[in-house]
Amino acid sequence: MSEKNIVDEAFKYWNNNHNCAQSAASGALDYFGFEEESKTLCKACLPYGGGVGVRTICGSLLGALAALSFLLKEEGAANEQIYEKIKALKQEFGEKNGSMYCKELLQDYIFPDGSLDRDNPDRRKVCDKTVETAVLIVKNLVEN
Repeated sequence: MSEKNIVDEAFKYWNNNHNCAQSAASGALDYFGFEEESKTLCKACLPYGGGVGVRTICGSLLGALAALSFLLKEEGAANEQIYEKIKALKQEFGEKNGSMYCKELLQDYIFPDGSLDRDNPDRRKVCDKTVETAVLIVKNLVEN
């Protein structure tokens, strides 16, 4: 049996028509063994994709925040500890991706009417990176 990889877990969703928020959240929960809870969180995170559908805070980050909070609560962490790790997740995500905001991350792929160039493979690479970055940061914050 091969060892699970958190990025692979997230991309199982990402490559099967789930949005960035769903992929980050459910991939992280699956990685840590919460497959049943992952199904519920996947449903709950649907509206957060695409920066809540209006290009605000990146959906990958929102999904990762939900997963991180869930995982730390399951470990019995106090709210103060969770808030510290949430702050660290947001900061590191912004540093590694150049922004926490979907509109800024995808500025080169948004048409004048506000719609997204979904078919552009370079746009997809930006979102691939946000999903990957988000779950790797969650893994590090949970394990350390």
